[in-house]
Amino acid sequence: MIRFEHKEYLLLLLLIPISTALYFYVVRQTKNRLEKIGNIDLINRLMPDRNEKKSIAKFILFNLILFFLIIGFAQPQMGTKMEKIQRKGIDVMIALDVSKSMLSQDVVPSRLEKSKLLIQTLLKKLDGDRVGLVIFAGSAYMQMPLTVDYSSLMLYLKTINTNSVPTQGTIITDALQTSENAFKATDKKYKAIIVITDGEDHEENAIDKAESIAADGTKIFTIGVGSKQGGTIPEYDENGNKTGDKKDENGEPIISKLNENMLQALAKAGEGNYYILDNSKTVADFLSKDIAKMETKTINDKVFTDFVEQFQYFLGFALLLLFIDFFITFRKKIFDFKNAK
Repeated sequence: MIRFEHKEYLLLLLLIPISTALYFYVVRQTKNRLEKIGNIDLINRLMPDRNEKKSIAKFILFNLILFFLIIGFAQPQMGTKMEKIQRKGIDVMIALDVSKSMLSQDVVPSRLEKSKLLIQTLLKKLDGDRVGLVIFAGSAYMQMPLTVDYSSLMLYLKTINTNSVPTQGTIITDALQTSENAFKATDKKYKAIIVITDGEDHEENAIDKAESIAADGTKIFTIGVGSKQGGTIPEYDENGNKTGDKKDENGEPIISKLNENMLQALAKAGEGNYYILDNSKTVADFLSKDIAKMETKTINDKVFTDFVEQFQYFLGFALLLLFIDFFITFRKKIFDFKNAK
């Protein structure tokens, strides 16, 4: 398994197609200018020592050097082995609402981003528990199965947005069912579901489903994201620029409000607790304490360990190519021994 410590540097790889386009543009412009001066074959005979193939070779070397330097700066690391991890803990499924109402900015920077920050903070406080991730809106999808590899879950979390689920709505029942399916059917305890949502547009079956899941030994905790006053739902174009706020059929801005009553009822039915997401650290503390109180089991899992730095090989190869490039000139011969006196 390969990962990059500084993935942001990989964006610099865009310089390679840009430099390629510029190179061929300059070559084309130079050829056009030479054609205006005179016959190309005659001009080439007047410059017998110039080698166009070496020019292309130097350009290819330049791009290769650039490629290996960028990869080196991104600091690639490789997991050398899979290690069996045995810990004491429980299984925790996090169900995250990614419906459009989660874009509302009545909490800063938005309901969705605040929710993702909560999950990141919670993962830093858990120890030994297996954690999975379900995302839901009009339907629910398993985003990450139960694992103790929190770093991989963090990577998945960064990619989540309101376009991750194609159908809109807030179908909490599907989220609970998908989360329940991730657990072992033989376990009658050691399980918890954390539902993070604003609670809008839910269906009435969610409470009945929570009671059914709780009867099977799973505790359900709910996290309310948003405010009682509510906020508008911003809309964005394909470039990520805000185009306005979502409006109803009368042209009035839609106000999305936190549905606390439903989330409190859901947590009660699931024999868990309800928290409003005002401070990520505080809520993460409460959740981690709730989880720590639950009876634990021995959890076996496998994760990549001993990540070894690989950047030195890429930087070394870039220096080697730079050394080779130093000895390649545009001339056909560096020194003509035949005509030397």
